[in-house]
Amino acid sequence: MTQNILIIMEDDFGDDGLVKMLDSWGYKTHFLLKTDTNKIPEIKPDLVIMDVQPDDPEAETIVNSLDSPTIYLPLVRKNSDLPSMTTYFEGAVSDEKLKFAAEMVVYHTQTSKNLRQNHETYRLVYENAPMAYQSLDESGNIIDVNQTWLEKLGYKKEDVIGSWFGDFLNSTHVEQFRYNFPKFKAAGKTSNIEFVMVKADGNEITVSFDGKIGYDSRGNFKQTHCIFKDITAQKVAENAMKESEKYYKTIFENTGTATIIVEEDSTISLVNTQFEHLYGVKWDEIEGKIKWTDLVTIQHLPKMLKYHKLRRSNPEEVPRNYEFDFIDSSGVIKNIFVTVAIIPETSKSLVSLQDITCMKVTEDTLKTTINEKDTLLREIHHRVKNNLQIISSLLNLQSRYIHDTDTLDVFKESQNRVRSMAIVHEKLYKSDNISKIDFGEYIQDLVGNLLYNYDIDPNKIRFNTNIKNIFFDVDTCTPCGLIVNELLTNSVKHAFPGDMNGQISIDLKDNEGTYTLYVSDDGVGFPEDVDYTNTDTLGLQLVTNLVNQLDGSIEIINKGGTTIKIEFKDFNM
Repeated sequence: MTQNILIIMEDDFGDDGLVKMLDSWGYKTHFLLKTDTNKIPEIKPDLVIMDVQPDDPEAETIVNSLDSPTIYLPLVRKNSDLPSMTTYFEGAVSDEKLKFAAEMVVYHTQTSKNLRQNHETYRLVYENAPMAYQSLDESGNIIDVNQTWLEKLGYKKEDVIGSWFGDFLNSTHVEQFRYNFPKFKAAGKTSNIEFVMVKADGNEITVSFDGKIGYDSRGNFKQTHCIFKDITAQKVAENAMKESEKYYKTIFENTGTATIIVEEDSTISLVNTQFEHLYGVKWDEIEGKIKWTDLVTIQHLPKMLKYHKLRRSNPEEVPRNYEFDFIDSSGVIKNIFVTVAIIPETSKSLVSLQDITCMKVTEDTLKTTINEKDTLLREIHHRVKNNLQIISSLLNLQSRYIHDTDTLDVFKESQNRVRSMAIVHEKLYKSDNISKIDFGEYIQDLVGNLLYNYDIDPNKIRFNTNIKNIFFDVDTCTPCGLIVNELLTNSVKHAFPGDMNGQISIDLKDNEGTYTLYVSDDGVGFPEDVDYTNTDTLGLQLVTNLVNQLDGSIEIINKGGTTIKIEFKDFNM
C-alpha cells in the first residue's frame, strides 16, 4: 500500500529534487506552501516533511491540525516544546538519513494504527462473542466479564466485577465450586463443568464451563479465562429423555411377558427379566452375544428368517402373531406364542414371547378328552337309535297279529313316531358335528320313512321340501321332527281321499333366529268343525304340546287345502 507524504515549504522556490527523490522511493508526494494551509489535501498524510522553523506559530497550527508525524528540515531542536514533533536529526540532513527517517516514521505509524485496529477488533469480538466469558482472580473473585455474560444473566457490570463467583450460583452448587476451583487451578484447565447459576431476576440456568489458567512471565497464577454456554434447554431435554427412558424401561420390564429387542442382523440387544427366566441365563450373557435365530428349532427356522426379512421390506405380508418352538439355554424346547412389531423409525423389532407349553399340553389333553367324549356320545346315540329301532321292530312284529284297521293305524303311527326319533340319533352319530343336525336332510329321511311305512304311490302324492342350511341340536330337532311326522301323517291319511292326487310341501324359514315352519297340502282341507286345540285325536294333541314345548305358536290356514304355520325360536343357539 502506497504511503502519502505531504511536503510543506517556507517559500515558493520549490524543491523538485526532494519530490523526485521521495517518488523514487515509492511514496506519493503532495506539495504545499506554508501560506496555503487551507488547501491541505483531503487525504490524511502518513508523514509530513516541513522545511520551516519548528517554533513558527503557523507550523504549530499546521502540525496540530494534521495530527500526523512530522520531520523538520534542515535542523531540529532536541528541546522543542511542540509535543507532536518528533526529533530524528541533529545537524544537516542527508538523503540517507531522510530515507531512514521516513521509513521508520511510516512503519511506526502503520504499526500503531494496526495495533489500535486489532485492539478494537478484539474488544468488539470479546464483547459480542456468542459464548459468555469471565475471568477470576486466585480467590475466585470476578475480574472481568463480557457483554454476553451480562446479557445471559441480566446483571450490570458494576454489580459483578469484584464479586465472588459463588455468589451467582445456586446454593447447592456453591460447595461444588469451592471443591472444584482449587483443582482447576492445580490442573491448569477444566472442561464440561456444570453449574446452576442464578440470574438477576431470580430464575436459574444450567451452564457448562470450559477454562484455562493464565500465567505471568514467571509462571505464576495471573487469572482464569473461562467461557460457558447455556445448556438449560439441553438439560431439560436430557431430563425428559431420562424420564421417558425410565418410563419405557419400567413398561419393558413389567409387560408380564418375556420381551426382547432384536436388531436388523438378528442380534438380541435388550432383554427383560422375564426373558432371563424363559431362556435361563442373565442378561449380560444374552445382550449383544446371541442372535434371535439361535433360539429357534430347525423346523421353524426358515419361517422365522422369512418373516424377519419381510418385516422390514413388506410388513403387511407378515403376521404379527404366530407360534414357534423355542430352545432355551439348557436345550429344552418350549412352545412359544410370539408377537412382533417394528419399532417406528428404526429397523429394530420389539418381540414379546409367551410360554404356552403348559397350555399346549392342556390343549392336547382337552382335544383327547373331547375326542373321547365325542366317541362316547356317538356310541350313546348309536345305542339309543338301536334301542328305538328295536321298539319300532317290535311294534312292526306285533302289528302283524292285529286285524282291526284302527288298531293297526295306531301301531303304524306309533312306529313312525319312534322311527322319527331314531332318525335323529342316527344322524347325530353319523355326523361330523356331534351336536348339530342338518334339518333339511333329516326331513328328507323322515319323508322317505313315511312313504315306505304307508306304501304311498309317489305318482299320487308328491312331496316337496324347502329347507336349506338350517341346523338344530337334538333338543330342538326331536320335537320338530315329531311335529312334522304328525302333520305329514295327517295329510297322507285325510287330505287325499279315494283316487285324489295331490302335493304336500314342507318349508322352513329362518328370520334371524325366529323360525317359521309351513306344512301344507292341496287336499280337501281341514274340517271347520274340528277345534285342533281341543280334540281327542292323539296326533293333534301331540302337535299342540310339542309347539308349547318349543314356546311357539300354531295357526291353521284353510285356503286351497290346509297349511299349518308354526313359529318358534331355537333357544339353544
